[in-house]
Amino acid sequence: MNQSRRSLLWSAQGSATVEFAVSSLLFMFLAFATVEYGVLFSERNAVTSLAREGASLASRELTTDANILSLMQSTEGTLALKGHPEKYSIFLAKIVGSTGLGQPPQCTVTPIGTLTDPQIQAPTQAGQCDLPNNLWNYLTWQGPPIDGPGVDQFTVVKVYYQHNPITPVGGMSPFLGGPGHQSPNLIMSTKAIF
Repeated sequence: MNQSRRSLLWSAQGSATVEFAVSSLLFMFLAFATVEYGVLFSERNAVTSLAREGASLASRELTTDANILSLMQSTEGTLALKGHPEKYSIFLAKIVGSTGLGQPPQCTVTPIGTLTDPQIQAPTQAGQCDLPNNLWNYLTWQGPPIDGPGVDQFTVVKVYYQHNPITPVGGMSPFLGGPGHQSPNLIMSTKAIF
């Protein structure tokens, strides 16, 4: 074999090795991103379901707020809240309509979990106990009811949950999140009103 054929063969092998390395890295990045996104999607659905179920149970007033929060806290499976209070904060707020002219509706909040972050707000911090204006105004006393009894209470459940990355791609979130993004952990939040 002459020298030019040998150098051409080495050049082709080196080129193939580089192409394989680049394509493997790209494939691994896409695989990790797919897994991370799948876990995030599953956790987001579980957080939303947890808030809805908690608000639904609390609005029926079958047991105490503390019992409902304890039941929500015992969730296992996708979220695995049991034994990890540092990963979540749950707020159960009950807003009862005002009883007289000039008196605002009364808001009682019961919290559980120890997750802390600047974006976490209890319903009392959000104003109007985190109710939209139309529902808050509905609970504000306007005078005697016209057509008999109506709704005199709303229940709000806010759930904050911290996602911890499970792949190297998820650990890149501080770099992808832009300026001011400190933590590689994503805080998901949702609210349900009944």
